[in-house]
Amino acid sequence: MDLDHVFGKLRFDESVSAYSLFTNDGEPFLSFSMPETILPQLKGTMKAHSSSLRMVNVLTSAGTVVLSRVDPNWVLGVLFVPENPLGASLQSTRDVVEDLQETDLPDPPQPSVDSTEKTSEPVGEVSESEEPQDITVRHGCIVHKGEQYGQATMSDSELRKAMTDHFGNLALDVLLMVDEKRTIFQIAELLDKQVDRIIPLVEWLVPRQVVWVQCPSEQETGAREIVECPVFSGDFGKAKREHREVLELCDGNHTVQEIAEELNLQYFQALQAIVPYRGKSVKFVRTNRIQQK
Repeated sequence: MDLDHVFGKLRFDESVSAYSLFTNDGEPFLSFSMPETILPQLKGTMKAHSSSLRMVNVLTSAGTVVLSRVDPNWVLGVLFVPENPLGASLQSTRDVVEDLQETDLPDPPQPSVDSTEKTSEPVGEVSESEEPQDITVRHGCIVHKGEQYGQATMSDSELRKAMTDHFGNLALDVLLMVDEKRTIFQIAELLDKQVDRIIPLVEWLVPRQVVWVQCPSEQETGAREIVECPVFSGDFGKAKREHREVLELCDGNHTVQEIAEELNLQYFQALQAIVPYRGKSVKFVRTNRIQQK
């Protein structure tokens, strides 16, 4: 089963506020809107149940999170809206876990190694003179693992630090999606990110030999991108005053990310203004867009 199809069930489930795959040490990857404020609590719960974790619900300041073991490497965490019954939350999580168990999941990032085993080869920034000047990365390029891919996924390597300093957790999420078959567009679609956020990252990774790209000589004029946009159909006068500015942009033409950027808000702040009305006066609609070359 395709990973995007499985996560699509969560993205379009109105009872779900956020979700993430976690490594065994509680590090979030392939995360969708999971609040950073509750991550320490979830990490502590996973540590306490490390040897016996199957499924557990955690009451957090953001709502109930259900943690469930997917396989020996991954744990799924799903944050549900407060009004969702616990039984329904547990069953929804169980259904998604069963689908994930039929999916080829990426390997988790490599753990740090002892300093005596680390390579002495420099893997940090490359000088401008060493960087190829003719890299043309487009949405149709297939991404492959390079010689330094392993270093980039080690938790304490200089290359990983430089990578996350530039691009945050998005960099690791992208690396986990590299399977020698996916294009940049497919990776962006799988991570629910804009293609123009992935391309600069790949352009940064290529000269550092973390990945290399195989690009067709001809690419389509544009690639179809399916996005979901909120539509508010309620009475603005009945909405909370602090939510109205966000709801006014819920017109079916803006994604939550675009609303956040237009209002200079964090993504989660915009989402929090929408969630209380979801399923009542706010619905999400899918729309096609074209990614130009």
